[in-house]
Amino acid sequence: MNFLKFTHDKLNVETLTDLVSSPKCGAVSIFMGTTRDTFDDKTVLKLEYEAYETMALKTLEKVCEEMRTKWPQIANIAVYHRLGAVPVKEASIVIAVAAPHRADALHATEWCIDKVKECVPIWKKEVYAEAAPQWKQNKESPKPKKFKLETEPRVEAPHIPPHLIQIKAPNSDLNKRIENFMEMKRNEININNVREFCTSDCNCARVDAVLQKRKDSKGHLQVSRVLNTYHRDQTNSDYLTKYIPQNGVEERLQNLELQLSLTTPTPRDIYTRLKKLEERMLHLEAISPEYVNFWDKTKHTFVKKKVFSLEEIDSLITDLEQRVQDEKK
Repeated sequence: MNFLKFTHDKLNVETLTDLVSSPKCGAVSIFMGTTRDTFDDKTVLKLEYEAYETMALKTLEKVCEEMRTKWPQIANIAVYHRLGAVPVKEASIVIAVAAPHRADALHATEWCIDKVKECVPIWKKEVYAEAAPQWKQNKESPKPKKFKLETEPRVEAPHIPPHLIQIKAPNSDLNKRIENFMEMKRNEININNVREFCTSDCNCARVDAVLQKRKDSKGHLQVSRVLNTYHRDQTNSDYLTKYIPQNGVEERLQNLELQLSLTTPTPRDIYTRLKKLEERMLHLEAISPEYVNFWDKTKHTFVKKKVFSLEEIDSLITDLEQRVQDEKK
């Protein structure tokens, strides 16, 4: 039977001896590992142990199975390991093995302690009197092996039929194409970086500002700055008079002329202008407002709007229905 345990309590050798003792066994081998007070001419105050208990217990079970394979006569095995601080002279691990003969018990115990130090996940820290604490590795633990490739790695490309190759060019031409593509993308980014409120001539639509390109930029993209050349008093709104017409009638006339695309010279007399606008509106209503973008705005004739009565509309509908019936016959 296997007795495996991790504990923070002080270990008792008699307890483990009683666990593994059996009437069929004539030998009980005990190993007890204790804390010594020196290491490399440094005074050791205590040892501190930590363990991944779940994995450590599984590893101890495998150690016991392997030990029973090597020495089938073994009856009972006990492995108790202490965690936390272990002062000088106190036991950190106790291994007890019971077997019918002393040779099996002694050899199995010696093999067991070496295997525990080699593979069980337990960490030990030595606390010194005159130096900083230090985590120690058991000399039985296997050293990590350096991985070295036996052969040099090499990429072998499969054979590609010539008709599947779309671009046949030397590396210099390919690099040139890549550089041209990157330059094109940089120019696109520069164009997108122009502020939305700037027109094509880089003049601001709302303030007297000009978009200036910075040549001293150290980045990959050329930096732009908006320079406001009009410095006004924020508390005074008189500057708006340069953008607002003198009166509301003048503004409305300008909007109408702009909407109707009247590019020909118009008399400045307000009544003459109103008359021309009214005639133009009557002409548009007489035709159709949907096709305003396709009209020839340079010349037009006045068409008087005709108003139909209800009787005339009914007569037109009756005539249209009669024509449709005649065509079907």
